[in-house]
This record gives sequence, C-alpha cells and structure tokens, in this order.
Amino acid sequence: MKYWIIGFLLLIAVSVGLMLSVFNVFDSADNQKVVSLSKQESSKADEFKEQTKKIGGITYDLKLSQTPDEHEVIKVMHYMTHQKVKAEDKWGTIPMIPDTINEIYDIISKNDFSRKEDLLEIAKRWKNGDFSRADDDHNYFWDYQNGTIGKAYGLMNEAEERRFIINNFGEEFLPN
Repeated sequence: MKYWIIGFLLLIAVSVGLMLSVFNVFDSADNQKVVSLSKQESSKADEFKEQTKKIGGITYDLKLSQTPDEHEVIKVMHYMTHQKVKAEDKWGTIPMIPDTINEIYDIISKNDFSRKEDLLEIAKRWKNGDFSRADDDHNYFWDYQNGTIGKAYGLMNEAEERRFIINNFGEEFLPN
C-alpha cells in the first residue's frame, strides 16, 4: 500500500510538471508574438516618421526661368512627387497643389520638349487628381536625373501625406 501511495504521488507530480511545461511553452510563444508585433509597430512608426519628416530644399515657388528648359521642368515635377512617395532619401519639395500642377501643365503645353508627350501625360493625370502612379513618375524623373539615392518604393498613405504636408509646408496646404 505504501508503494501505491508513493507511486500515485509521483504520478501526480510528473503530471503537474508536464502541464506546467506545456503552459510555459505556450506562454513563451505568445510572448514572442507580442514582441514580434511590437517590433513591427515600432518599425512602422519609424518609417512613418522617416517618410513624413521635414526635408531640405523646400520651396513654394517653381523658380523657373522666363523660358524654362525641360531639365528645369523635370526638376520641379520631381520635387512635387516627394509629397506623395516613399523613398529612402528625399531632397527638395514643392507643394503638389492645383496651382503648381496647372502652371507646370501650361509650361509643358507651350513648349517643344523632347519628352513633352510623357511630361504632358503625367501632368494631365495630376490635373485630374490621379496620383496613383506618382512613385513611377518620381522614378521616371529620378532616372532622367541619373539618380543614385532615393528611388521611390511606394506611395505614402493619406495620414503620411498629411503629416508630410504639415511638416514641410504647413496646415494651410492641406487639401480640403
């Protein structure tokens, strides 16, 4: 009888130990998921800050000469895309607002640039409020300028773009 009680207690102890081990494994896996999720959230927050921060080379005026050449127009359009795109590095920005878009469109329309057809197509899309390819537009200008740093890899979402506008131009430039 004595061996039976010892065996029974030993069986209970082993069972409790196994149950604690199983719970520990599940708890550890849950903690790893939480850590992984918080790292993802932290990474997203860091990217948000990086993409929306104040950048150098802000201008509100297109600063084009009386008879702008194609290079000047492409530089301005490139700067305008920075409000819309995600890129490792951005330098220079001009508000992407109806006034600047219309001015660029008119300049392209009135000139005989070698890339007039491409530039007019892009400006027309922008005039119509279509910025769905602004990252491709950015990279078109970036390639033309022989860019090596700052290739666009996507579009900012609405919250990112709003923060970029506030940080770089001020709230008065937010779309209505």
